[in-house]
Amino acid sequence: MKKSILLFFVVALVSATNMVYAQTIAPDKSFQDTPKTHNMHIASDGKFLYTCNGGKPEEGQISKYTLEGELVGSYKIELDMRSILFNPSDKKLYVSTYDKDVYKISDLVMGVYKQVLHIEDRDGQSTPAFSADGKHICYLENDTLFMYNLKTGDLDSRIAGFTNADVAPYDCIAVAIYNNHIFTWNSEEFTVLAFDMDGNFIDSFELEHGSYAFSLSVANGLIWVSEDGNYDIGTWYGYDLDKLLN
Repeated sequence: MKKSILLFFVVALVSATNMVYAQTIAPDKSFQDTPKTHNMHIASDGKFLYTCNGGKPEEGQISKYTLEGELVGSYKIELDMRSILFNPSDKKLYVSTYDKDVYKISDLVMGVYKQVLHIEDRDGQSTPAFSADGKHICYLENDTLFMYNLKTGDLDSRIAGFTNADVAPYDCIAVAIYNNHIFTWNSEEFTVLAFDMDGNFIDSFELEHGSYAFSLSVANGLIWVSEDGNYDIGTWYGYDLDKLLN
């Protein structure tokens, strides 16, 4: 009997030692955003933050904020957007849409934009990210990252294996990229997963706030997620990436 109890505790100890628990992280920044529809995505050019909404093209809007979250202005962009992206290569804002199109914003205030790509093979609900050099637009579907050439629209490469058995995202279509790290998440578990550029799992982080599945973004050195306002005021939460990764 004593041997059985001892064996039970040894097995329990070994199991607990091998389990990987996500760190619970408090946000470093937050601000409220009134998107008219949904708090979809966020980007930064290093000087300002830009949020886009999604859901109704006739209500399409991009809002500009200071880095501290003070509203500068909101601008009508009549698209059903899924992500907003800043390209470090040409210093321009881009948006992807539910119609699987990618647009370059040439004049935000005047609402001038131009379609540059149509990616038919990807899910219209995907929220893609730019590669760190701005040469590729990257879509994550389930456990595979698809990297399309921004100039030609060609599928240059794909990387499989973006999953982790403990907190595997279900039908995940959100991805964020920061330097040599790729992020996806399980929004129902508030858990961000970090991978290297080969798709190898590095770590996971449990976020204190933010649950809107589309919203996973990287902007100005922070990873952002939103608490969707759903046609009312929502909130963006930013988590310092250097703290998470070190």
